[in-house]
Amino acid sequence: AGGEITKQARNWLGNKLDATKRSQIMFMDRHDILNLFIVTNLPLPKNALPLRKITDPFDSDIPF
Repeated sequence: AGGEITKQARNWLGNKLDATKRSQIMFMDRHDILNLFIVTNLPLPKNALPLRKITDPFDSDIPF
């Protein structure tokens, strides 16, 4: 999944599948997929991580 797989979604899918099909399902959410890239030392795909907002240090008020 591209995001988080909720417990309710896992339970719903599990109830819709019979035991043989259920044993062949592996739930992987975004966190699990990114961890696989890190553990296997592969470069992350482009845009895999959300962009961080870069703030201009000169754009804020003077702190005194």
